[in-house]
Amino acid sequence: MINHLMSGRVVSDMHHHDSSLGLMQFHDPHQYMYSSSSSTAGGSFLPHHHAAFIKDVAPAEPLVEILEEAPGAAGAPAMQEERKVVDEAAEEEEGEEAAAESHGVRMIALLMECAVAMSVGNLADANGALLELSQMASPYAASCGERLVAYFARALAARLMSSWVGVCAPLSLQQHDDAGIVIHAAFRAFYNVAPFARAAYLACNQAVLDAFRGQRAVHIVDLDMVPGGALQWLSLLPALAARPGGPPALLRVTGFGVSAALLHDAGNQLAGLAGKLGLPFEFYAVAKRPGDAAAAVSSGLLLPGKRPGEAVAVHWLRHALYDAAGDEAAAIRLARWLEPRVMTVVDQERSLSSSSSSGAAADDGGSFLDRFVSALHHYSAAFDSLGAARPAGDDASRHLAENGMLGREIGNVLAIAGPSRSGRERLLPGSWQAELARHGFLRARWGSGGARAQMLAGACPAGLGYTVADDAHDGTVRLGWKGTPLYAVSTWTWCATTHGHVRG
Repeated sequence: MINHLMSGRVVSDMHHHDSSLGLMQFHDPHQYMYSSSSSTAGGSFLPHHHAAFIKDVAPAEPLVEILEEAPGAAGAPAMQEERKVVDEAAEEEEGEEAAAESHGVRMIALLMECAVAMSVGNLADANGALLELSQMASPYAASCGERLVAYFARALAARLMSSWVGVCAPLSLQQHDDAGIVIHAAFRAFYNVAPFARAAYLACNQAVLDAFRGQRAVHIVDLDMVPGGALQWLSLLPALAARPGGPPALLRVTGFGVSAALLHDAGNQLAGLAGKLGLPFEFYAVAKRPGDAAAAVSSGLLLPGKRPGEAVAVHWLRHALYDAAGDEAAAIRLARWLEPRVMTVVDQERSLSSSSSSGAAADDGGSFLDRFVSALHHYSAAFDSLGAARPAGDDASRHLAENGMLGREIGNVLAIAGPSRSGRERLLPGSWQAELARHGFLRARWGSGGARAQMLAGACPAGLGYTVADDAHDGTVRLGWKGTPLYAVSTWTWCATTHGHVRG
């Protein structure tokens, strides 16, 4: 909706906007049923039965016949009164629609005015716009656009406060123990409401299955297990147990993350399922960010050492919820040290330029105004996609996903200019791909392009606007909403020959 208002088109549709994993469980299919709340622009505002009634009585002859059939009845005045009521209802509906459109346009104008004022240091004008926005937008509104504006206004208010007193800081789960639990609950809600996380997990798990084909000892390393917990791997274990040729002789899973409680809970869930499946299983919890642990891990102090003949898969979920990786360059060096057969990366598509094809997240690069416009377009599509899946204005799961996940990301991107401001190295947009290549990683593909697209399209409910695009050039799969890419899934493999030319 925001993209519509920014382009002056409120009513038109958004222009931009052999697998063994069939066991992936989906939730109640009724959650995807969508009752359109779009306006009836271009058509009559009259209820259908009223429109038919007026059409029947409008000609003179039928009216005469009716009067002749009921002589003495006050038919004509009654019909005129009925028509008057219908016309008044139509006018009232038109007025409400015009008021809603005017309200949306005004909110976007204020939001842009605030961002521009903030970008040039005019804090007084920015504060004035925010004061008006605080009276106009609510995160509990029925409109997706109004909820989005409310979260952007909150993020801008935090940035304004930071500019005045310098108190805004990136979320640290180490300092706020309950924050990890809140984020995990919000991510689970996001997983249930929209298909993006499920489709990304499906793509990554299929790539891991392909890499582990025929391998007897396998090891999965998750660089940030806090948001999803055991969700991703709970769907992979049954596929490994049922694979042709038999299950692996040993499955090890190592989870990084700064919430030890969440890591241990995930480990217990996986161990319980592995026991039921008869899979020999080991789980290791490393309650640190991978960038912080890299030096110790290379010495074998934290992460169980590489075992001869063991196939390794690394998974990296890049997000803006909090500073999950620490020193990202160090995290990549850790991945290189593991020498994985496959590395799966899920990243956000928030490029600074609409013409950018790098698929880089713009969470930490460019000017503030660039980040603002990029984030506004990205999260407008994201909010609309959740609203399509759960159109009810008071849906609790959708609100939890919007508030605990998307709203938190907006705050980090705008108020703090990215999840990390700790002085550690945070790779610029797009440069993490180049950094992976510099450390010996090459793009990898799993399955054929047609099979990939068909499998992932099956994970998205039809008719709601979710899109899957398979890049024939590098194998990246992009998940989006009405043509606007929101998340990218890429697969990589470590090449020993290339690695020989890289210095750690």
